Amino acid sequence: MKIDTSISKNYFGLFDEARGIAIHKKSVLKNRKSKTLSYTQGKIIGFVLLFLLSLLFAFLCTLNCHMVWLSLLSYLITIIYLAYAVINTMGIYSFRKKQKFSNTILIDENGITDESYYGIKMIFKWEKITGVVIGKHTITILTDTPVYFYFDIAKKEDVIKAVEKYGNKNLIIE
Repeated sequence: MKIDTSISKNYFGLFDEARGIAIHKKSVLKNRKSKTLSYTQGKIIGFVLLFLLSLLFAFLCTLNCHMVWLSLLSYLITIIYLAYAVINTMGIYSFRKKQKFSNTILIDENGITDESYYGIKMIFKWEKITGVVIGKHTITILTDTPVYFYFDIAKKEDVIKAVEKYGNKNLIIE
């Protein structure tokens, strides 16, 4: 079954949820629940914790003036962390924009076939698929590799029907 996807509407919301599911893949697969932090939520929590650590070091500098370098270093790490998250997200956005936010995958008895990455044909056999996670806004297909696929929730019925027909319905996580 061929599934055409376009994620031009609400790209950041879809990417945010799918990336969060992919990052927390181990806990999603272990707990069999799709509820997890989104990518942005995880980055914000990391930023806040680093910033609070920087403030703690700044406070400690008032007690011991030799710790000034530690405070400055922690502020620098916090800024680099935030800049990396923003630049990484912008890079992924520009890549998807070049693809016009769309791709086509084929789900059949061989597994999942995708040719959207520079025309390279990637085939993921069913043994490589670890879960089909149905989130609030997306359907995210996880593999035992760093690759994952995500679709707008509007494609839910098509994806579920294909997984039940060709794969294993135990892969579906809601």
